[in-house]
This record gives sequence, structure tokens and C-alpha cells, in this order.
Amino acid sequence: MPEGTDHLIRAIVREANVRLCCTVTTGVVADAARRHGLSPAATCAVGRALTSGLLLATLTKGGERVTLQLTGDGPIGSITVDAVDGAVRGYPAHPTAGPDPAPGTHRCAVSATLGRNGVVNVLRDLGLKELYQGQVSLVTGEIDEDVEAYLRSSEQIPSALGCEVVLDAGGQVAAAGGILVQALPDGDADAVREVQHALRTGRLFEVLSTGGARSARALAEQVYTMGTIEVIGDEREVRFQCRCSQERIGEMLSLLTTVDLDEMIAEGKPAEITCNYCNTKYQIERPELERIRSLVAGGPRQSN
Repeated sequence: MPEGTDHLIRAIVREANVRLCCTVTTGVVADAARRHGLSPAATCAVGRALTSGLLLATLTKGGERVTLQLTGDGPIGSITVDAVDGAVRGYPAHPTAGPDPAPGTHRCAVSATLGRNGVVNVLRDLGLKELYQGQVSLVTGEIDEDVEAYLRSSEQIPSALGCEVVLDAGGQVAAAGGILVQALPDGDADAVREVQHALRTGRLFEVLSTGGARSARALAEQVYTMGTIEVIGDEREVRFQCRCSQERIGEMLSLLTTVDLDEMIAEGKPAEITCNYCNTKYQIERPELERIRSLVAGGPRQSN
């Protein structure tokens, strides 16, 4: 994997019988901040959520889709993330919300942006007939700690999760990444708790902010220091990628009523649709609107 490319590794530590996922998401978070025009506080919050979603979606060999939604009583309102196979997309309800992060050498607290009262919803799609859904209340409003609490409470897995976004003096993304450590059956839960303590006392922020982790493996080795990390499989590239397209927008419009479509056509200008997830704007010209209207009505419609 070329240096500077966002990527993720999956690994095990045999002596402790724990599994580990670690990712560098600097480009992913910077892309999200640019697309949505995020404030520095929202960048930190959304960045943690995007990184958490990527880690949750890589606990299986591949193909699992995870939808993560955090809703709180803070000014950002909610954050929604969708992740599968290294591709992640997400957005906040209010992109410019949140107080400016306090300058310093510690992680940016995002509880004032998300709030401390609310819920974490996780929807897992493993490609089977039924979806798995879980929900827990927010614990701290710091997002990674709340998703960690979800894993312990709803999925009953001893887990340590840390996700971090480091901003430069201008409020731009300087570094971002995350790590998830979980005990396997009969694994060493004390090792997981030790990682949790390191994360809570700022170890992940320290490594990222000092530039000491150029790769996901280096990041993992500097956070988990109690055994030998054995990477399983290849490194997986991660990226901000949406599934929206002109065709999908047309399919969405076909769910409207003929009355709604007639109103759009009567405006005499292209309809503009914005994708919530990636903030891409699509224009639907009148001929296409009329074609969709005809399909909805079940017959041809004459142009005026």
C-alpha cells in the first residue's frame, strides 16, 4: 500500500487470544470535511463516527454492511454512517454545529457537539435474510466510547475502541485513525482493558499527533504493546465513497406521486437533488422528469 493511502489491517495477538483491527483514515475524514463543509468540531465528531463504522464493518471477512447512527441532544443533532468493504460515507444533521475545539495537546472532546443524552443505533447486514440491529444509550457522547459501550452491552464482546481526529492550527485534518481490540473466546480480557486504559489516557492521540504512525500496522504496534501483532490477510484500502448516481436519483424520484412530479415540471427548471451522504448535487432536466412522470402514471404524458 503506497505511503499516505488510507488503509486498514486485521490482526490477531496469539498469546492473548485477541483480535485487532486498525485503520488510518486521514484522507477519509478530510474528504468528508470538504464535501460537507464541516466545522472543526463537526469534523472531529464525524471523523470518529466514520472511523468507527469502518472498524465495525471489517470484523468479518468481507461483504458486511454496517449502518451506524448516533443521535444526541447536542447541536449537531445526529450523525449517520454507512460502511462496507473499506468504503464509507456519512453525514451530520448540522454540518457547521459545535463549539470550536480548545487548542492543546489533548483530544478534542465532542460530547458538547453530539450531546450526552441520546442513542447509538447499529444495523448489520451480513447478506442473510435477517438484519441484526442493536441500540444502546449514549454513555459519554465521545462517539468511540459510546460505540465501544454498544459492543460490550449489545454484542457482549469485551472491546476497546479508540478513534481520533487531529486538527492543525487552522482547523484542518492533520491525522486520523482508529483501533479496535476484542477478546476472542477464552481471550485475555485484561489485555483488552489495558488497551482501553491506554486509549482513555490519550495514547492514540499522542501517536497520531506526533506523526509516529505512517501505517495502520505501526499505529497498532504503538497502541497495543503487550504482544506480537500478526496481520491476517492483505491491507485493505479505505475511502470515502458514496453509492449515489444519476440513475439512483431517478429511481428515487419514481417513488414520488404524479402531483409532486407535476409541481417539479411546472417550475420550468431542472430539479436539483442533493445526496445527504456525500453532498453531491444532481440536476434532473425536464425531459427526464417527464419520462419519470410518465412511468409513474403508467402511460405517456404530453409536453406543453
